[in-house]
Amino acid sequence: MKIAKAWTTIAAVEFDRSVAFYRHLFQQEPQRFAPGKYAEFETTGIRLGIYHPTMEESPEKAPITLFPAMSLCVQIENLDNAIAHLEPEAHIGEIRSVSHGREAYAYDPDGNRIILYEPK
Repeated sequence: MKIAKAWTTIAAVEFDRSVAFYRHLFQQEPQRFAPGKYAEFETTGIRLGIYHPTMEESPEKAPITLFPAMSLCVQIENLDNAIAHLEPEAHIGEIRSVSHGREAYAYDPDGNRIILYEPK
């Protein structure tokens, strides 16, 4: 499996407040921004995505152990190959088609979420 990029995303129920906080912290506007949904900041040494969780992901709908506040996003060239590579070692969820490509959630032995992401 060849990894092209990796970055961290965090869930933000108070999305607008969180985006304002990171604008202030990084002293910049997000490089990618979908109002009410997603913001991404990249600065020296870090790439951070902030997303507003869907109803299925919200803490009100799932116990905190099922609601990862942080995820490691790993951009890969071929999602199917990455799943085949990780399947014996990690629980892999279903492949989803999303606006930015295809992705699947993998979970490490401690239950930390890794988003395997194949861009369009």
